[in-house]
Amino acid sequence: MSSPSPPERMKLAERYAGKTVLAVGAHADDVELAVGGTMAKLRRAGARVVMLVVSLPGDYERRRHEAARAAEILGAELRVLLPDATRRVEDLKSYELVALIDREVRASSPAAMFTHGAGEFHRDHQLVHQACVCSQRLQAFDFFTYQPSFCRPVPVPFQARAYVDITDTLDTKLRAIDAHHSQFHGRGLDTDMYREMARLNGRMAGVQYAEALDVSRMLLA
Repeated sequence: MSSPSPPERMKLAERYAGKTVLAVGAHADDVELAVGGTMAKLRRAGARVVMLVVSLPGDYERRRHEAARAAEILGAELRVLLPDATRRVEDLKSYELVALIDREVRASSPAAMFTHGAGEFHRDHQLVHQACVCSQRLQAFDFFTYQPSFCRPVPVPFQARAYVDITDTLDTKLRAIDAHHSQFHGRGLDTDMYREMARLNGRMAGVQYAEALDVSRMLLA
């Protein structure tokens, strides 16, 4: 008796071809670190990828330039929601942050959203997650949360329920990360740790390199 064939993998890239995907991060580089490979893969498959960055603390103009370069590498559109460095995520009232995310959801009518998880260590990340959850009341879209940086502890362990094969887009992800010179160079951080993270996720997924996601909502036909 022959062994049963493994189930066919759902092709995430094809699912969103011709549709809009929102990737939301509290700060520049959050999206690239967590799902840069996934965003590059979706864009290559024909999705419109919009990266929403809520705030750019520190040197605003430099970080905006870096974020724009990273988005260009991934093939994504960049939207920075706060216009200068004087206001940060924690300065916003909850309804103000929700209104910012709502505005982008109404404008783009996304098929999917990728953002921080509820168990993140950074308060800004938690607040952005909560605002993104609220945005689901406007329309139905697939909702994913991405893996926190593995160089920090988290209060609630992340549970990966899905993996995206980024073997073909890992180098693009790493180039996008490397565009954020102000955040990496001179701080003892480099792209090697994110290559290793992708390798470990790939080991769990049975591929060479992968990114991990938690699935909060997905409509199955």
